[in-house]
Amino acid sequence: MEIWDLYDGNRRLTGKTMERGGKREKGYYHLVVDIFFLNSKGETLLQLRAKEKKNRPDTWCCTGGAAVQGENSEMACVRECEEELGFTPDLSRARILYTETSYQGCYIQDNYLLYQDMPVEKMKFQPEEVQDALWILPEKIREDEKIWQDMCGWANWKKVYPILCLESMRIRIPKGIYRHYKGNRYQVEGLALHTETLEPLVIYRALYGTEETWARPAAMWMERVKTEGGVSPRFTLEEGLK
Repeated sequence: MEIWDLYDGNRRLTGKTMERGGKREKGYYHLVVDIFFLNSKGETLLQLRAKEKKNRPDTWCCTGGAAVQGENSEMACVRECEEELGFTPDLSRARILYTETSYQGCYIQDNYLLYQDMPVEKMKFQPEEVQDALWILPEKIREDEKIWQDMCGWANWKKVYPILCLESMRIRIPKGIYRHYKGNRYQVEGLALHTETLEPLVIYRALYGTEETWARPAAMWMERVKTEGGVSPRFTLEEGLK
């Protein structure tokens, strides 16, 4: 039997509890956490829910769940990850992306972003919860119809997805001096999100002429192009910036 602490709308503990699946009075909320991982390759971690799950079986999701009685947000993150995937998350490299209160769902949800490497083959799945997991580049999720539709079924995905894309590109395109395949050099100042499309953009400055500042889609920045000598990266990092 799972017992939840209940909070008021200002995230204050009320001293009341409830059983999972039970009824609660209006104005009371339980605490929920979702954890989105990024590894050193810029890949995010997804897990496939067990086929026996009553709620959304055999669908892809992130790691997470409800905090049980006596747990705070961070404690719930550790327990959920250890139970479902068999490893301890490194919360020293985590931050809360945003917190959302669902008045309809009656929960307060902390959405975490955590930077950590953990090979799938070293994970130990909880059979009744998880049947598989994979590391995948965020933009590749759109290319798999099932994974994309599964993830879109979660209320927080539309907010989290563009952030994952941006942070993933920051890992793969660090600040520094790059050389274009045609020879010119540029300094990457950082990355940003397009206000309308939410596409990650590289913000960079030319290191020649009038040193204009430009913005280019991050996906285009990372493309490989055909040259007389074969195929090469469009931009190559020459010197990273601290």
